[in-house]
Amino acid sequence: MPRVAILGASGFLGAPIASNLSNNGWEVFGFTRRMNSDLPIKQLPVDIFDEDSIQSALSIAKPEFVISTAWDTEHGKFWTSSENDRYRVATLRFAELCFLAGVQSFSGLGTMSEYGTSPGLCNSNSTKLVQQNEYSKSKVLTGLTLMQLADQFGTSSNWFRVFQAFGPNEKPKRLVPALISSLQRREPFIIQTPNNRMDWIHSADVADAIRFSLDNTLKQFVDIGTGTASSVQEIAELICSELNLDRSLLIYENQNVSDEVTCVVDESSELLKSGWRPMESLSLRIHSLG
Repeated sequence: MPRVAILGASGFLGAPIASNLSNNGWEVFGFTRRMNSDLPIKQLPVDIFDEDSIQSALSIAKPEFVISTAWDTEHGKFWTSSENDRYRVATLRFAELCFLAGVQSFSGLGTMSEYGTSPGLCNSNSTKLVQQNEYSKSKVLTGLTLMQLADQFGTSSNWFRVFQAFGPNEKPKRLVPALISSLQRREPFIIQTPNNRMDWIHSADVADAIRFSLDNTLKQFVDIGTGTASSVQEIAELICSELNLDRSLLIYENQNVSDEVTCVVDESSELLKSGWRPMESLSLRIHSLG
């Protein structure tokens, strides 16, 4: 039974990753600043900025694998926040402490933003990286440096670039929960970029894709998405259809097609080429939010 520690196991993506691995035969330890009684795993108090807490937890859990999901994602501020560089330094130090403790594989979460605003089809083996703001810059540098660090220790590492994730416990100001909340109150909801086409992936499928990647030893940089692009308008109207909400409350602005942004995982990327697919359709995933 492989043993894994997940930093941020109570978070939006950390919790489903922990549950998925636990349900698939992994021994899971949650490294977390806040305990979550709903998670059926062992939990240890860890703060990424507190080396003593990290070393104590590693000595108890003795994991073979570690997945770090911790980062600053305060809505509307994280793109330019100085916290990005602080998390970059802390994540790399955390990885170093893990390797020193005998961890065989360390994984971190990257982002589709590492490919820029509108890269089109994305493949980690060929798509250019773009450091367009503090968030993407810090993520790019963390992923690249992590690979170098793993090579120095003779271990392995993954950097999972997660595309447009949504699901339970998402921050309330993000598009999907904000739209649902507004329409449930029967209040109009303005969508400023209806033509933007993204690779929407449910948090449970993010978790399953990461487990698949580890089980199948996919190497280094892995794009976590479905390979299907849907516009913001299509997602908004699907939400109305699946949750029986009033689509007349949707207000679309900036509908000029020339302003369209596209960011989707290429079918030739390693994860999709290896045979992974989402466990449920996008419609069913949206329906489950009701």
